Amino acid sequence: MDIRVGFDLDGTLYETRPVIFSVDQRLRTVLGYPQISEERYFSQFQTRDWRKFYSNLGIAESDIDRIIQLFVSEFERVEPPLMLPGAKEVIAQAEAELGLNSLYFITNDPMNRVKRRFQRDGLEHFLTRVDTPFQGKAKELHRLAMQHPDIPFAYIGDLVSDGEDCLEARNRGAENIQFYAMLHQYALNTADSMRAFIEKHPAFAKTLNSVQDIPVIWSPQ
Repeated sequence: MDIRVGFDLDGTLYETRPVIFSVDQRLRTVLGYPQISEERYFSQFQTRDWRKFYSNLGIAESDIDRIIQLFVSEFERVEPPLMLPGAKEVIAQAEAELGLNSLYFITNDPMNRVKRRFQRDGLEHFLTRVDTPFQGKAKELHRLAMQHPDIPFAYIGDLVSDGEDCLEARNRGAENIQFYAMLHQYALNTADSMRAFIEKHPAFAKTLNSVQDIPVIWSPQ
């Protein structure tokens, strides 16, 4: 099947939930805010607008720039999250069946941290396939999809905001983009919120239940 595939990293191929939650909980204490539940935190989590994310969690406008800066700094210090079981094998299968130049990794994590992960995990040769916008992915998704507008471009992510980025890219003209929402336990948004997005956009959005399901994108049964 002629298709190009883009992967999100955190919550899709890597177990990032406990890492980011613990960092933000520490920062809330540093800035004098009460702790919040994991459920509330991930019900609001999105990467299109960091200011909106922190505002929705009760951070005062005057503290938002500081908490964003602190998060970037603290997240840089912690060990990068570990790959999910089976993720490396799925990436290898995708490369074998689609080719390196048909694969992309689009993440909001800085390139230096992606490099640390990929070097540790034996994925160094994929570094040339990585795009790292600070927030939001619509611009990058649009750019990549429009390089070959006649070929489907599937993006796999675990956030409603990933789907919203795909929708924005489509509205800009990249109608070849498809969104595949991960519903597994490692996702940074709830399965219910992802399903609600899919139900609103069935023309281009579908679900995947696990990393092991990813190959059905290019090898439908």
